[in-house]
Amino acid sequence: MRLVHRHSQRYTLSLIARLAIAFTGMGSCLYVHAEEAPAPPEFHTPAGDSTLRLEPFDYPGHKVGLPPPWEARKGIWGKADPIEIYYSIKQENDNQYLSAETDGNAIDAGRPADVNLRIYNKLRWRWRTWSLPVGGNEEIKDKNDSGAAVRIVFKGGLRARMLKYVWSSSLPKGTETESAGNSKIKVVVLQSGTGRMGEWIWEEVNAYEDYKRLFGGEPRTVRILGVITDANNTETLSKADYDDFSFIRVAEPEEEENDFRPGD
Repeated sequence: MRLVHRHSQRYTLSLIARLAIAFTGMGSCLYVHAEEAPAPPEFHTPAGDSTLRLEPFDYPGHKVGLPPPWEARKGIWGKADPIEIYYSIKQENDNQYLSAETDGNAIDAGRPADVNLRIYNKLRWRWRTWSLPVGGNEEIKDKNDSGAAVRIVFKGGLRARMLKYVWSSSLPKGTETESAGNSKIKVVVLQSGTGRMGEWIWEEVNAYEDYKRLFGGEPRTVRILGVITDANNTETLSKADYDDFSFIRVAEPEEEENDFRPGD
C-alpha cells in the first residue's frame, strides 16, 4: 500500500523550469546503445522494437566527466563548471556505469530521450547507493536531497511536468508526493534507507500509468532522461551509481497469448 503526501507551498522558479531552460541546447537527437547487462529473469524483456535500450553507459575510452549526449547543469541558466561536475563513467569488471558523489552540491545530469510513453510504457534501470544524505527529505525544501533519483522530463516549456523516482533517506518506500511543494514534479519513492546500500538493484516502473494516476490525462513526449544525486541542503555525503536504462513496450494480452507454444 502506498502512502500519499501532498503540499502546496508556493515557489518562484521550479527545478523543472531550470531543467527545461538549461537542457534546451541539448537538441532532440536520440542516441541509442545496443548493449546492457541482463535483467533479472522475472523481468519480461520483449524482443525487437518493443525494447528501446536507451543508455547502458557503454563509453570505451571515456575517462573524465559526462560523455555526450549527457550534460550537467547547475543553477538556472548555464552549464556546470567542469570542476564542479561530480558525475563520471566508471568501470567494474567488464561493465561501465555512471557514478555520482557529492557532499554539498546539486547538479543535474540529463540527456535527450524523445520517447512516447504511450508506446514504451515502462522504464527499467538499475542503481545502487553508497551513502544517503543524512536527514534528506524530498518533501521539505531545506532538506530536499536524494541519494539517487531518476527523472523523466516531459515536453511542455518552462513549467513542464516531471516524474521523479527516488531512493530516499527518510520517506517510506511506496510514498507518492510532490517535490518540496512543486506540483509539477511528482515523486515516487522506490527505495528507502540504508538496508540495501552497496547492492545493485533493478527497478521497473510503468511510467505511463504513473503519469496518468499522478497527473491525469495523457503524457506528452519524454524530452529528457535525467538523474540527480545531491546534497546541497543537508551538506552530507551522497553517493550513488546508475546503469542500464531501457524503455519497454507493455505486451498486449493477445501478444502474450500468441507467445504460448505447445509444450511450454
